[in-house]
Amino acid sequence: LERPEKHELYFNNFFASYDLLEKVSGKMIRATGTIRNSRTRKIPIMPVDEVKKKHRGFF
Repeated sequence: LERPEKHELYFNNFFASYDLLEKVSGKMIRATGTIRNSRTRKIPIMPVDEVKKKHRGFF
């Protein structure tokens, strides 16, 4: 890409992973995706049950 900062990629949870988003970010391309719990590389993420109890936009 001639100007990667002008592009943004969106991934669904089938394709998205922490490694992929990190690699794309390293190429200066913005990316967004939903990551499955099994693909987080043990990054500490709040449990789903706890998140469901919070109001939208709590973070």
